[in-house]
Amino acid sequence: MIVRGFLKGFMNLYCHIVYRMKVVGMENIPKEGAAIICPNHVHVLDSISFVPRIRRRVYIMAKEELFKGWFKNYIFREVDCFPVKRGKGDMEAIDTASEYLKEGKLLLMFPEGTRNLLARGGKIKKGASRLALTENVPIIPVGIQGNYKPFSKVKITIGKPISMEKYTTGTEVTHEEINDLTEKLQEEILSLKA
Repeated sequence: MIVRGFLKGFMNLYCHIVYRMKVVGMENIPKEGAAIICPNHVHVLDSISFVPRIRRRVYIMAKEELFKGWFKNYIFREVDCFPVKRGKGDMEAIDTASEYLKEGKLLLMFPEGTRNLLARGGKIKKGASRLALTENVPIIPVGIQGNYKPFSKVKITIGKPISMEKYTTGTEVTHEEINDLTEKLQEEILSLKA
């Protein structure tokens, strides 16, 4: 707890000074209940740059390569990251994410799956949408603008939660609904980062 608090406080100050970070829309983060936060991905610091500003604890799905070596493994786990094997249908990571949501916690996932996919004209992955529909929790789109060059400016815009009200949720989720929600999420992220 002490290490986590120190690291988050340090990152908050560091990003504020070095990247002149501005966060807009913090009121769109629910004060309670489960939700999936979905930002675009431009830099390794994306998750730990604005998460310290969120008053609630956020659990972050991060690529397993970040956890190599005891020191990095310790640091990333202290700031509530957990590993996912990308491109392999990692059921252990999905189960972990589902459990956090069932407990009413906040989860952060990068729907691009890699950095700058949207900037290269790619499409986001469907995992976050599938998880939101299965667990019946809102998705919060986030747009990140900037390149994290020292003393440049990074702006993070948190959008309004996308409700699951118009979708079928639980075990009867259809492929069409997953596709529709994924498209909606991508549109929202693109508009927030524009």
